Amino acid sequence: MAKPFLPRVEGWRVCNRRCCPRRWVRLACERTPPIAVGAGMSILSICGVRGGCGATAIAAAMAWYREEQGRPVLAIDLCPQNLLRLHFGVPWSEQGGWHASLRHGTDWAESAWQIGRGHLSLVPHGAWAAGEDGPAAGWLRAELGRLARPVGDMVLLDTPLWAQSCRDQAFSVARHVLAVLPADPISCVLSDNLETELVARGVPREGILFVINQFDPARRLDRDVENLLRNMLGSRLAPLPVTRDEAMREALAAGVPVSVFAPESQVADDLRQLAVWLAVKLRRDVESQAA
Repeated sequence: MAKPFLPRVEGWRVCNRRCCPRRWVRLACERTPPIAVGAGMSILSICGVRGGCGATAIAAAMAWYREEQGRPVLAIDLCPQNLLRLHFGVPWSEQGGWHASLRHGTDWAESAWQIGRGHLSLVPHGAWAAGEDGPAAGWLRAELGRLARPVGDMVLLDTPLWAQSCRDQAFSVARHVLAVLPADPISCVLSDNLETELVARGVPREGILFVINQFDPARRLDRDVENLLRNMLGSRLAPLPVTRDEAMREALAAGVPVSVFAPESQVADDLRQLAVWLAVKLRRDVESQAA
């Protein structure tokens, strides 16, 4: 049983009198007999349509929004680059994670970090070497089915572009996928390619959502791309794009969520709006399934 988290500001940058603790407590998730995956939880995969879209940054922001709202979320980094943890200040030298635990034959749940005031549990990918095998097929589904998580919990999966075994794990359990699109003409093609892949994998089309990231409203081409994508994707595209903002890079360099580093920035507001839109979309799906 993890000790209660004590809010502290040691080592963290304070912005506009708002702060966030930079301290973690190891969290050993309790286990129960296997249950149906997704019982009482929403499972969201976040992935980019190409490299450099900022999908990991979006995943970190969505996880932190849940923490700020006092709502439980389990964020799992499935990307071998092992970068999700850096958005929360976990030291680069810390190489533990679910992949390292599997390699060493230990319980992967013990590699989780308790972030903030304890509503966010983060499981890093962990150290990875080229040529290493990924987890067995169905591993993530089985493990999520054994976790005792709070009712109304969200599982958020930072999903890789190229690591096929981990990509398979994510898309086999996710009820929803948030695809991150750059404000680039190629997104019109790549979004269609990804949707075709996901539908073939059994993800319902209405569960495939999109957001434009790194959007510059001063660029005419960015605005044109947004209009094209909005015509293509309709209500499955987030109402507002996420603005390109230097605060995102600065927050990562500082090792804190952007809504803590620059809470009044445009990108922080864009991300809050995205999180609210996602929450509504996911809640409607849960309600329709229960009806």
